[in-house]
Amino acid sequence: MQKKNGKKRMTMLKQVDLTFIDLQNQYLKKCQVNNLSEYTIQFYVVSCRTFGKFIDLNELKVVEITRELIDDYILHLKNTGVKDVTINTYIHGISPIIKHGMKTGVIDNFEFKEIKTNKEIKQVYTNEELSILLKKPDMRSFAEYRNWVIINFLLGTGVRSLELRNIKVKDIDLNSSMLIVCRTKTRKQRYIPISKRLHGILIEYLDFRKNETQDDYLFCNEFGEYLPQTTLKNAISKYCMKRGINKFSIHLFRHTFCKLWILNQGDIFTLQKILGHSSLKMVNHYSNLYADDLKKNFEKYCALDTIANNDRTRIKAKK
Repeated sequence: MQKKNGKKRMTMLKQVDLTFIDLQNQYLKKCQVNNLSEYTIQFYVVSCRTFGKFIDLNELKVVEITRELIDDYILHLKNTGVKDVTINTYIHGISPIIKHGMKTGVIDNFEFKEIKTNKEIKQVYTNEELSILLKKPDMRSFAEYRNWVIINFLLGTGVRSLELRNIKVKDIDLNSSMLIVCRTKTRKQRYIPISKRLHGILIEYLDFRKNETQDDYLFCNEFGEYLPQTTLKNAISKYCMKRGINKFSIHLFRHTFCKLWILNQGDIFTLQKILGHSSLKMVNHYSNLYADDLKKNFEKYCALDTIANNDRTRIKAKK
């Protein structure tokens, strides 16, 4: 920006002077204009923050961003003990910004590739652990009782933490036993049926909750206010530890919901809708992860074995 007679003249920032931070700010502004979710924007911000621990983003010029630099970043993450799956997540978080630079011509084109990962079976809560967690607590503490209801809700609906924290009282229709999830990761609202057991739990909880309006959040803090992510995370962690369960991730309840649905021969198309996935890719991923568990009743349902068993039964009957 040049000054003339005390006034500033607007000038274009030269390509060689453009830093990653400049590019990041440009892209995040575009995300806000295009009304991307707060969740998505925050993901980009956190990913850039992690990238900034590897290299000074204020000093990094966009013309210096190459495939070699990204490879060096991947090796840096590997050497610091970051898991392969997490590395791919970090790269996904900065790639849209860099691709924006390619599209605008300030960065030379190069290809982003995921590194190969081992498909690990996702950790879930065991039936024994769930029995402990689902045991109803003393009703003298609202927070303790609320946490118990939250765990029932997570296991009964498979919702994400973000979705749970933004559910309002008006989103629960107990007459038709349906829940509408309005605030979602994909920004697409969806319906989830409320089971008979959860229906009864919610009736009792709402009697204790004593909301002032239908716009009040279903799950709140002890003052009836919005429940932040950190507060929810800490509350569930303490709840689990108090019962001797050393698994604290809220997302584990979603994994557990998926596993038990699949093992109970639940329809995967219905599961896809309940989870809010745009395709069957992730649902099939869950099915593959729990392949060993699916073997338990395999012979009972396998066409070859059922036919053979029927033949043996007929032969015995003839004898």
